Amino acid sequence: MRVGQSARRVSGTTRRSVLNHERLGGIVAHRIVLVCVGLVFGGTLAAQQRAIAGKVTGSLDGKAIAGASVAVVGTARLAATNGSGEYTVLAPAGPVTLSVRAVGYKRKVLNVSGEQTTADVVLEADIFNLDAIVVTGQATGVEQRNLANAVTTVRAEDLNRAPTGTLEGALQGKIPGALIQENSGAPGGGVQINLRGVSTINASVDPLIVVDGIIISNDAIGNNLNAITAAAAGGNASNQDNPVNRIADLNPADIDKIEVLKGASAASIYGAQAANGVIIISTRRGQAGAPQFRMTQRLGESHVIHVLKSRVFRDSVEADSVYGTKAQTYCRPTCPYFDNISPLWDRHPLSSETDLSVSGGSDQTRYFVSGLVKRDGGIAPGTGYDKQAARVNLDQQLGSRWTLNFQTQAIHSLSHRGISNNDNSGTSPYLVFPLTPSFVDLRPTGSRISDYPVNPFERSNPLQTYAFLRNDEDVWRILATATLGWQPVATDRQTLRFTFTGGLDNFTQRNDIFSPPELQFEPNDGQPGTVVLGKTQNTNVNALGNAVYTLTPASRAYRATTSLGVQYFDKSLNFTNLVGRNLPPGQINIDQATSIAVNQDLQPIRDLAIFGQEEVLGLDERLLLTVGARGERTSRNGNVKRFFLYPKAAASYRFPALGGSAGDELKLRAAWGQTGNQPNFGNKFTPSATGTIGGLFGSSAGFTAGAANIRPERQTELEGGADATLANGRLNVNLTGYTRTVSDLILVQTPAPSSGRAASVFNGGRLRGRGIEVAAGYVVTQTPTVSWLVHATFTKTTSKVLALPVPAFQVGGFGTSLGAFQVEVGKSATQIVGNDSLGNVVQVGDGTPDFQLSLANDLTYRRFGLSFLWDWKHGGDVINLTELLFDLFRNSEDWATGGRQRRALFFKGETQPYVQDASYLKLREATLSYHLPASAVHQMFGDRVRNATVSLSGRNLIRITKFRGIDPEVSNFGNQAIARNIDVAPFPPSRSIFFSIDLDF
Repeated sequence: MRVGQSARRVSGTTRRSVLNHERLGGIVAHRIVLVCVGLVFGGTLAAQQRAIAGKVTGSLDGKAIAGASVAVVGTARLAATNGSGEYTVLAPAGPVTLSVRAVGYKRKVLNVSGEQTTADVVLEADIFNLDAIVVTGQATGVEQRNLANAVTTVRAEDLNRAPTGTLEGALQGKIPGALIQENSGAPGGGVQINLRGVSTINASVDPLIVVDGIIISNDAIGNNLNAITAAAAGGNASNQDNPVNRIADLNPADIDKIEVLKGASAASIYGAQAANGVIIISTRRGQAGAPQFRMTQRLGESHVIHVLKSRVFRDSVEADSVYGTKAQTYCRPTCPYFDNISPLWDRHPLSSETDLSVSGGSDQTRYFVSGLVKRDGGIAPGTGYDKQAARVNLDQQLGSRWTLNFQTQAIHSLSHRGISNNDNSGTSPYLVFPLTPSFVDLRPTGSRISDYPVNPFERSNPLQTYAFLRNDEDVWRILATATLGWQPVATDRQTLRFTFTGGLDNFTQRNDIFSPPELQFEPNDGQPGTVVLGKTQNTNVNALGNAVYTLTPASRAYRATTSLGVQYFDKSLNFTNLVGRNLPPGQINIDQATSIAVNQDLQPIRDLAIFGQEEVLGLDERLLLTVGARGERTSRNGNVKRFFLYPKAAASYRFPALGGSAGDELKLRAAWGQTGNQPNFGNKFTPSATGTIGGLFGSSAGFTAGAANIRPERQTELEGGADATLANGRLNVNLTGYTRTVSDLILVQTPAPSSGRAASVFNGGRLRGRGIEVAAGYVVTQTPTVSWLVHATFTKTTSKVLALPVPAFQVGGFGTSLGAFQVEVGKSATQIVGNDSLGNVVQVGDGTPDFQLSLANDLTYRRFGLSFLWDWKHGGDVINLTELLFDLFRNSEDWATGGRQRRALFFKGETQPYVQDASYLKLREATLSYHLPASAVHQMFGDRVRNATVSLSGRNLIRITKFRGIDPEVSNFGNQAIARNIDVAPFPPSRSIFFSIDLDF
């Protein structure tokens, strides 16, 4: 009793002190006193407590809502509803306030009297997720309705409407400000996510990927297919191996939501790795209650969308004009026609996917366990993609103030990618077919490698190559995260929470390429038979500590949230590649080769950052003010001890009950921030070259001079916008405009020949980007019988090079005669230059689209559902060198009506005919579903299955484009800052159709 009286006396003294401080404006001292008192007396237990029980249901259909959180305001007490929507939460004696949240529903606050022991809750649907908590810092978030930045959230149901080969494909057309395009159609991935246009020239181009609080690798490791194709031996030595970025490993079915921070104003709290945006992925968590099982089984197949075909020769006269007397062997006088191209891409074996998950637990322990087995059959012989994954997520309550969360996933994938893209060895199919007339039959007479005829017009037979060349990528990966939370203070006025997160991302990638010596092209280099063995080991270690303090004064005029943290990141990449040539027949081991070359690359990276942020939500939750900063150092910088500072500030103000309607409101927002882009590994070093001369070993100066003072690029962005909810809550519109400047660009220049270097790295120059983003949603109707929701996005981005300390230079392509990307002051960063008929270098195109537009519809009627997504990209040019090859060798399918004219213009010196508009309209995904009635479910599956849904879905079903290449989404050089849109013999894309059944039991 004395303790209670003492606590009350101290509490009273504290309140008087607080009021005095508030009157005097001493908010800093006020908060220090409250923290100290909370730490000393926060553990005092109430003399009595009681249980409050109830059920949470939806207002539209009355169905139970599982996984809703029920919190007792001002305490650390929290409960979650079970599969039946029921909850029980312990509360102190006397009147209390409950706050109830659920994904997809509006938050509800209700008062419960001291005598009340039951409280049922009905939640209204939050169609536009305005009550959803959106990330604003490393460990903080606010409701979407108060957010001061344009952050896009993609929900689980939007990710899994239609099957996709890899996660990136499920994001296409769903994020305003994002251009998400495949690099080629090869199985296993290879997609670039570009947020808000060009943000660099030579530094990293990929957004930062954060999964369950840890930074994971999104590296794209080349397989050294160049050992076969010799692509880098031509006019461009950049990697053309068509690598896969490792975000492809993630299982979309495990994801609860994805939040996309697109600009510096939102992403600055992540520092010098966030210049290209941040993608924050949260995986699914368990729900209290009996085990809830869910199984999805999909079966389908893929078909090639489009291929380029060869010219049909009528007779020996036409054939002789191209191939001379060599054609007379085949055309006597009429030429036969063999379609050698279509059969190569005409496979459509059965593809399958099985997802199984179970969720359950108690108020103290919750779990989510899932497994995946996936097989995508390739459209070409010897190609395909297999993936298996298992995940375990555990949430454990350790008493009233401690929590422990653990997430882990094991992934295995095996890709069979075939051979494609540029080459200089006559091996890639679309480098061979332009030189191979259609009157030659390349089909085999049997199944042996010797049963394939020799191609008399080029160095290889693509049908033989695809049948026997092996190009496999085998990946094993472990992701693990553990988060310990401690909340020593939890009162109606203040909370203090500490979180400690540790994480590991480890993957091993093995690449096996085998080209048998019997293949037609293999003896051409004098060393028949080639084997390539690549092994990559990458380990990311994350350590993150956060402290978050929230204060609500007695007047409840505002709520202030202070967060401080420290982050450590360690990355170790070890890449080894061996090439063996001149193999005996039947041997695949690299040690059997007579010529062996070894290459190794080690990249150790360490980052350390300290960050802090202050958020104040006041004026009846109308005004949000945020300031923050992150100081970061990295081993990639020239000065490894220097901390670079990245500040941010943002504000938003809501006008609720707009026009007198309770469901309508307007929010104005503005944000400013800075991020960086770290130097590439090794930019600060000047490596030496080693070798032997006359049998003597020695070293010499390397070709590239590093910069000992290299520093991160710095991006400064100002963003403003307005969000409106209109038509009594049925229409939601988000409008955003931004301008950003990137300074201290990482550039490469050619020094004087006397320096002995071919290139040197340095910081300099400025780049500007601007854009407009619009997202809109409209509820056409919503009743228990019919629901129709329409979503649309619009994006327009531009870029301009403001300053360069060096003359204009080219960053991609094969020279101006074929079209090249040129960086030049006063011009778009993605301009494409070429020659005109007078030999002048002029702009002939631009890789940036004029705009992008997407339109999605979600319609349900009784038990039927229909959803589809259209994705329209207008403008954005592609250098179509595949068509150029067909035209150069007079073998294009439209030779008489178009190819002859294009070739003539090219030989006059004009580049323009092969820089082509790559606009497209694609039906990205479409799904028709039917929810089986309970009687049919019982008859088919018995009492164990609660719900069953069958669906028919497809991806990339329709493509409309004037682009004459294989596909307008293409990048010969993989993920690139600028030089993406180059079409050189890519792997054709495919469309897929799947039948699915979903069972809940």
